[in-house]
Amino acid sequence: MNKNALSAILMTLFLFISCNNSGGIKEGQASRSDGTVIDLAKVSEKIKGTIAFAEAAKEVEVLVKSIDELAESIGKKIQNSDTLATEANHNGTLIAGAFQIALTIENKLKALGLEASKFSDELKAKVNDANSKSRLFLNKIKGEHSDLGKEGATDAHAKEAIKTDNTTKTKGATELLGLKESVKVLMGSVSTLLESAINELTTPAPAAKKSSES
Repeated sequence: MNKNALSAILMTLFLFISCNNSGGIKEGQASRSDGTVIDLAKVSEKIKGTIAFAEAAKEVEVLVKSIDELAESIGKKIQNSDTLATEANHNGTLIAGAFQIALTIENKLKALGLEASKFSDELKAKVNDANSKSRLFLNKIKGEHSDLGKEGATDAHAKEAIKTDNTTKTKGATELLGLKESVKVLMGSVSTLLESAINELTTPAPAAKKSSES
């Protein structure tokens, strides 16, 4: 979620509540620059829902990116240093960690799908697409368990599973890349949702069309 967008929403709402002293405005109401009166309770409730959805979507994005970080430790182990030492072909636990993260991503996307329908069918479709991509990744990893589900999973196989910039992506990396791209599209829609929430507070209502009759 864009922190600037979130800050803008909260600041705008604060200004409406604290500075709106126009005559005729009742408690719990505010007016836009054109004098249009809005119900702060309804708008703030909608904004809270939007922010909660955006935060949950951001959690998914962070989890997806965390698999990239795990991929950087393929064939590595810690040592008494701030750098990792080489330990080739012992990646079974690392793959299991990536698999568990993917399960968490899927569960969070399922929950997001229930909330997305409150905003729009288009947003729900994008959440569902990301969710289907997460399931494709999980199924691919499970299908490759003979190579990946053992302590001695090789560096080459691990990279093919979770390193999305690897030359070969035959054990899951292709599906993981699809998930990353789908979540990126989803986050673009979330940004649009946040911008819409800001505009609802700040954009004047459209002027009524004049009658064409004389």
